[in-house]
Amino acid sequence: MASLTNEGGNKWRVRFADLSGTRQRKQLRFSGPRKYAETLFHVLERVIEARSLNVPILSQDAAWLSTLPDKLYSRLVRVGLTDARIQEAPEESPPPSITLQSFLDEFIASGVTLKGNPASVQTRKKWEGTRGLLLSCFDGTRPLNSFGLTDAKEFRRWMEKRKLRKDKRTPTGRMAENSMRQRMANCKTFFSYAVREELVTDNPFRTQVSSLIENDEGKQVIPPEVIDKVIQAAPDAQWRLLIALWRYAGLRKMEPLELTWNDVLWDDGKLRVRSPKTKHHKGREMRYVPIRDVEPYLRDAYEQAPEGEERVISRYSPTMCNMHKPFEQIIEKAGQKPWPNLIKNLRLSCENDWLDRAEAPAHVIAAWIGHDISVQNSNYAIVSDGHFEQFNRRELKAEKEGQKKPQYASKRTRIDANGENREVAFEPGKHRKPTKKHGRKTVLGCSGEDSNLHGIISHQPLKLACLPIPPPERFSV
Repeated sequence: MASLTNEGGNKWRVRFADLSGTRQRKQLRFSGPRKYAETLFHVLERVIEARSLNVPILSQDAAWLSTLPDKLYSRLVRVGLTDARIQEAPEESPPPSITLQSFLDEFIASGVTLKGNPASVQTRKKWEGTRGLLLSCFDGTRPLNSFGLTDAKEFRRWMEKRKLRKDKRTPTGRMAENSMRQRMANCKTFFSYAVREELVTDNPFRTQVSSLIENDEGKQVIPPEVIDKVIQAAPDAQWRLLIALWRYAGLRKMEPLELTWNDVLWDDGKLRVRSPKTKHHKGREMRYVPIRDVEPYLRDAYEQAPEGEERVISRYSPTMCNMHKPFEQIIEKAGQKPWPNLIKNLRLSCENDWLDRAEAPAHVIAAWIGHDISVQNSNYAIVSDGHFEQFNRRELKAEKEGQKKPQYASKRTRIDANGENREVAFEPGKHRKPTKKHGRKTVLGCSGEDSNLHGIISHQPLKLACLPIPPPERFSV
């Protein structure tokens, strides 16, 4: 049916009858070593036989033919021994990923949190700070989908090694642990949004620690006598009011800049405070704060305010937050040394004063300050030696004045032997409920004043059950 002929050297020719049934013979020429030529010839014999019987060719023969060069394979197609190869469509290259810098710019410009709420000014400033660090550590033109877990670790190590100028805020010349964790939290926010938009498959920062640790370093209560000197050194009424609102009303740094004179409810004795930090949380857009301790400063600023001025603090815009430097200058002018956490410690001092003086229940004070009890306990409330001294002085004062604490303060109503109600002081143990005796029931030995009869008379009214037992001589034997 087929024949293999050597035409000299490594040139070969295969001849076989036309598979269409004609007497015409077809031929196939190719080059190669003898072993290769013989293998190809045997494969072609089986292929010709399968074609003539109209059955599929063996799978191993089909696999072997698929390895032939395109030029030889095309000759097999022309002579009708095999079908043309299916041209596979070229793999489409994935669209180029957005770059790191472009993604960060777009996300921050949107100004929307992962929950879909508008981000506050302070939040956007934190995002911009983290963006600067990322672009300092990585190339801004790098594709966003090229970041992995190792890059997140590299960014953490880069922040740990980063050197800063030593000053009051960075005395060690290194980033604080909570500062690095805050940056990691921002990076998680960035890439969580990228995952949601299917720009990346996974968040490379998902394994990094971002929860802030409780740190009591820097917490300090600023005494009223110190802050009063600072207020006196302030240049004008607005600065005096600004410091008083931080220290005596517990406002956050930027909250006074949002106040208008319509927010001062003089008759109600309270101040309506709008918080840029919590306004996107439902029910926390605003809160009310008592104005008792800041009313003199409010009236002074109101009297000096220009006609038609609506804002309480008009010298600074609500978006300006660089008040630390002028405030430090006022503190130094008053002869005081600037304390750590310059403005936050004033707010902390206000809350601790209210708690120490028991101005209101703790949950009410937390609502005035603008957070819940858990934040109050973990971040603001301070236990100091002054609390022990205050407690001990209160006990000593009570003893000197002869005000002894009553030993038994509570009273209970009892029914006496005549069946009448009377109040008796309750002493633990004296009026203790009798112990039940299981088995035989008896009414003997029960107190006529505080009896607790069970069994045969437990269903009787209390007045009858507690009647005194008659003397023995009245019983007949």
